[in-house]
Amino acid sequence: MKLRDSKKISETNLFGTHDSLTAYVDMEKVCRCQSLTLREQLVLGVRLIDVRLNRKKDGFYLVHSLADCYEDKDKKIPLTFSSVLNDCLGFLEKNPDEFIVMSVKQDRGIQSRFFFPAFYSQYISGNEEKWYLGSEIPTVAECRGKIVLMRRCKVLPKYSKGTPCGLDFSHWRDQGKTRSAKIYPVKLSKTQTATVQDRYGLSPERKWYKCEKPFLDRCKCDGDNICVHFISTAFRYKNESLVRTAAEMNAFFKEYEFSEGKGWFFFDFPDEEIAKKFAKENNYGKG
Repeated sequence: MKLRDSKKISETNLFGTHDSLTAYVDMEKVCRCQSLTLREQLVLGVRLIDVRLNRKKDGFYLVHSLADCYEDKDKKIPLTFSSVLNDCLGFLEKNPDEFIVMSVKQDRGIQSRFFFPAFYSQYISGNEEKWYLGSEIPTVAECRGKIVLMRRCKVLPKYSKGTPCGLDFSHWRDQGKTRSAKIYPVKLSKTQTATVQDRYGLSPERKWYKCEKPFLDRCKCDGDNICVHFISTAFRYKNESLVRTAAEMNAFFKEYEFSEGKGWFFFDFPDEEIAKKFAKENNYGKG
């Protein structure tokens, strides 16, 4: 990315995917949100990825709710976080001026206080230099060549006091069942916040005109606030997959006059036209 080193990443329009690792997933009609693999997404320009995990005895596996994710289209090889991490680190090694923001959430099983400590021990410990783990919104210079941790899982205070745990999005309020257009703040630290639009229960037209477009019209990110937009919804038309829903949401976004400092965006099934809207500002390189 050809961005000023002094710029806060909250002031950058980041292009991302929702449920990023679902190119090969069970229950495709309701759980498949992407057609591209992670490597293909990174080449397209995706720099914000949404990782949903299930912790097992032998490691962490990619899931979307009750559905398992796979490495292959034949769905024979379960997708592990180790594989995802290797793809991210491999991309950053080839592109050291880039950075990747990774949202990490426990998507299956009861929220456990041991989830993040186990994740940290297995994937971060000993490799801290490959991550940005600070609790304050960083500058571009602080992130280059690293994975920025956007943590959506909670940790005990006594653990977080001794261990850097990333940007704290664990207080994210579920918005799926509400029809209100109100945008809820997430407190990241004493002085920094995020405002999130994630009305995943609404139809595309209602979501765009009642929630997302009004939010986009008035939002302006700065060094102490991140605006987070989900240009995706779990709403499905009868006998249809999420492909149709995503096409409608993405069409609304393509027509919108996009400007600098609007925030971080998660899409289902994004294409090159969407990628170019972000590349114009950020000048993403090919992986």
